[in-house]
Amino acid sequence: MIDAKIEIAENIFKNRDKLEKWYCDLAKKVRPPFYSSIDIRDASFKVAPVDANLYPAGFNNICTDDQKAAGPIFAENIKDLEMHLGISQIREILIIPEGNTKNVFYADNLYFLKSILESSGLRVNLGWYPIAGDETEVFNLATSFGETLFAEPISVKEGKICTASSNPDLIVLNNDFSLGYPKLLDGVSQPILPTHLLGWHSRRKSRHFGHYNRLAEEFSTLIGVDPFLLTVNTVEVESVNFDDATSREKMAAESEKMLTSIGEKYKSLGIDDQPAVFIKSNMGTYGMGIMTIRDPDEIRNANRRTKNKMSVGKNKIHIESVVIQEGIPTHFKFDGISAEPVIYLSSHKLIGGFLRTNPERSNMDNLNSKGMVFKKLCTSDLDKLLAPGSKASGEVGDRILELTYGSIARISALAAGFEILESTQQG
Repeated sequence: MIDAKIEIAENIFKNRDKLEKWYCDLAKKVRPPFYSSIDIRDASFKVAPVDANLYPAGFNNICTDDQKAAGPIFAENIKDLEMHLGISQIREILIIPEGNTKNVFYADNLYFLKSILESSGLRVNLGWYPIAGDETEVFNLATSFGETLFAEPISVKEGKICTASSNPDLIVLNNDFSLGYPKLLDGVSQPILPTHLLGWHSRRKSRHFGHYNRLAEEFSTLIGVDPFLLTVNTVEVESVNFDDATSREKMAAESEKMLTSIGEKYKSLGIDDQPAVFIKSNMGTYGMGIMTIRDPDEIRNANRRTKNKMSVGKNKIHIESVVIQEGIPTHFKFDGISAEPVIYLSSHKLIGGFLRTNPERSNMDNLNSKGMVFKKLCTSDLDKLLAPGSKASGEVGDRILELTYGSIARISALAAGFEILESTQQG
């Protein structure tokens, strides 16, 4: 069986001028998010994203070399934003983080995100949305390596967010506001990136993958490969209740159709893997509200533990909408353990990534779960991870993963750009 990465990378390289025009034409219609992280599954016979985060944590997991290189990339992004927004100069940024201040690894993320942005020549502070009675309290966020960050309460004066020591030109959210965003953000005159309108209080995975698959099909046509190599079959199911047998039957029926379709495609391509699908909450993150099934009866006959797990997502929000999504196994391994790459971007440019591994999970399971371990990965080291015999010839030979993973991440960022466009038009 052919390794899809070689075919994809070789065709990307051959059509690079055509693709660059395609990217530029799309960039005239939409702007990718200020930053994002894309989870990618590499099954050898296909490579595709399985999640896209618009408010990414994990900057502490990016290797030192990529952290240093990220500053100039963000600086270029900021310059482009100044022109787009008609701002003479962005000098100061205020990051509004998640409210979970006890997680030292999240504090590590904020420390490195702040450092990267500061290395681009900006003044960077942290602010937080206060609750009643805490309007003047400054939070201390302790990192795992002994540094302390300070987050001041924000307020709005004359339509501008500020803190006691910060009067920012740009607000950067590192908070997905899954429980809803503070309405004061609606009246703020400074640009807020990524938009607060696309937190998990309203965002839907089904919309992202609808845009992604459309763009991936265009991309596949341009480079002359089967869209199956890059797309991920995704179906939305609304008004679900895992305690209700009729609702579970509706999800089982959709799962059965997809499993049959995947099985037929596998057979035509000589793929030996057993078809599987993921059932995921249509809203939310942190790897919650996800189950893997290979037989529709697994959802029909779900036990109490599974029903409870699939009934609520992050912040105990009740799950009422799901996506049934093609299960893509990860054939990518690190130290013999199933792994998946997570790629970080500033706008549409790569700034680094890491590997998520999980020794407690199989190659088809959700790796973003208990037991996961992060491995730092420099962009320059990507192709050192290729298995023997997975090399292409010529200039493509040492760039297979960069070309493949990078292109998929860029397509996903552009898909997020269409989500942002829709949300701001509706908002």
